[in-house]
Amino acid sequence: MASTLSILATFTIIRSTFNDFITKEIRDYLWSFIRRFSSEFTLVIEESHDGSSNHIFQATMEYLGSHVLSASAAEGFPKRLTVGKSEKVRKFTFGLDRHSEIVDIFHDVPLKWKYNADVNTNTNNQHTSESRWYELSFQKNHVEMVKSKYIPHIINTAKKLKDRNRMVKFHTVRRERWSSSAVNLDHPMTFDTLALDGDLKKTIMEDLDSFINGKEYYKKIGKVWKRGYLLYGPPGTGKSSLIAAMANHLNFDIYNLNLSAVNSDSSLEYLLLHVSNRSILVIEDIDCTVKLQNRDAGDPTASYPHVQVTLSGLLNAIDGLLSCCGDERIIVFTTNYKDKIDPALLRAGRMDKHICLSYSTASTFKQLAVNYLGILNHNLFSRIEKIIGEINVSPAEIAGELMKSKDPKTCLEGLIELLESKASEATSKPEEGEGGNNTKQEKGCKSKGSNTTNSDSPNHNAITFLTVGPDPMTVREYTVKAELAPILKAVLLKHGDIVTDCSLNSTQCRSSLLEIACGIIQKLQAAKLEDLTEPELRSMLASVSDLESLKLRVSWLRKRLDQIIEALQLVKQCSALEEDKRKILQEIEEMQKELGSCHMETLEKEKKTLRIQEMEAVIGTISESISSNEARLSCFYERSLVEGLLCL
Repeated sequence: MASTLSILATFTIIRSTFNDFITKEIRDYLWSFIRRFSSEFTLVIEESHDGSSNHIFQATMEYLGSHVLSASAAEGFPKRLTVGKSEKVRKFTFGLDRHSEIVDIFHDVPLKWKYNADVNTNTNNQHTSESRWYELSFQKNHVEMVKSKYIPHIINTAKKLKDRNRMVKFHTVRRERWSSSAVNLDHPMTFDTLALDGDLKKTIMEDLDSFINGKEYYKKIGKVWKRGYLLYGPPGTGKSSLIAAMANHLNFDIYNLNLSAVNSDSSLEYLLLHVSNRSILVIEDIDCTVKLQNRDAGDPTASYPHVQVTLSGLLNAIDGLLSCCGDERIIVFTTNYKDKIDPALLRAGRMDKHICLSYSTASTFKQLAVNYLGILNHNLFSRIEKIIGEINVSPAEIAGELMKSKDPKTCLEGLIELLESKASEATSKPEEGEGGNNTKQEKGCKSKGSNTTNSDSPNHNAITFLTVGPDPMTVREYTVKAELAPILKAVLLKHGDIVTDCSLNSTQCRSSLLEIACGIIQKLQAAKLEDLTEPELRSMLASVSDLESLKLRVSWLRKRLDQIIEALQLVKQCSALEEDKRKILQEIEEMQKELGSCHMETLEKEKKTLRIQEMEAVIGTISESISSNEARLSCFYERSLVEGLLCL
């Protein structure tokens, strides 16, 4: 021990003497000479480069900040870290403390990082500034890999991390300029909580993800990296909520542009030139903010003398050469009346995707009930869904009722009262007369004169129509596949004409909808309970919900699907109970063998005997549950799954 301390003391004295009598210039020269014979290579990344901020330094700081907590101790986990958070970011940011080291593994190559910081002083020994730099050390034979792959990887990763972590900002126009004090967008809406029907939510998310990952594709086809969306439908159907969900999904800033606050095309150009990349430009109520409805209607400013923005100016701004001044941008237009928008604005390249947000359906209501009340089912649901299928009520109106109380029953009863009031108002209104307007049609997504055949215009009520087969048959006035004709006859005999109230008027469309319903019945008719899976049944249920949204009277089919899904869950419960019963019986058998042993103490035998009795009682309870479930399932095993649905 004494000799070790003596060696350490000697080394300390030599080091101190070396630093005192050998100048820094000579020490640096000696170290550089020694490094000539080393196989290690070091890159120095300083905070500034050529008099300006070093982009690689900032990227390195962001990149290493995401690695410091995940580095393993074997790879040189740093003992000291820095942590901080500013108002511009969502999460804490971590970093290396000065003179700390960390090892990163890239393509199975260890790369050692060291963070350094020194205080600069003047001749009066006063602190003037701080110099910061990173040192990246690795074997010389990896120089090319670091230069061509690792450093670009750091820059790209750092950009993604920075974009993901930054706060979303909301920008507005003040005196024809973007306000300098943008606010944080703390809107809680996400695609998880957004109530949309069918596959529409999935379609929108996939389209956004395709756009965000499409930089090389847009470059390849020679198009500006931007995308336009038109959100249209009645008020209160979730257009603003969808925009907030899009912003949170992409982590894009929102620039809210009110065209009525812009007095000239040149001001509009200035505003669009100063929209940042990775942002969503929102122009709400495009049909009524300014007079852009019809270019052939004469002077559009005659009735609006204060408005100077022209349709031509708007078109050039969003799709002309001006649109090239920026990347990764989304433009969202909203309107309640799609047919009032000039066709020039609707074409692809300006509004690439037309998204209809219409009135609530049973599916929308169930999503809202989960979000607001935290319930998946209630005995009042069927009554609510029936009324929703007959009237026009927006998701906002339903949400307003569901927020009035914490008690689900109270909220649902209040909602029923609202719906019944609306139904009463609808029946008291006079029917559409000659030359009159169909109010429902005007307010819905299929307003008069709107383009409902645009293949790029997803509709939450849209259903893929089936093509009639080569041997069609006509049942009453409906033409369906020959194999489905007997089922359709049985349906019509049992339930009457279920498409009488359908919102689609053509016989061809109605026939296609009937084919969908009959196709589901055909699958159930040919299957046994054990052949079906819950995802398959959920898919059928979604199709039925879509049919109900188009006013088909198929609640009887939905109820049967609900019953079959419940039966499948009972089958799973029985299987789980059988497995529990098997394990308990096995344990009892082992304990009985132990009781047969002559080496066991009397007290221990009594305990095991008592335990066996308790376990046998549990087996009795399990057996009763299994018998009860099997009795409930017997009707599905002994009869067809569509028993009672058809008049055969």
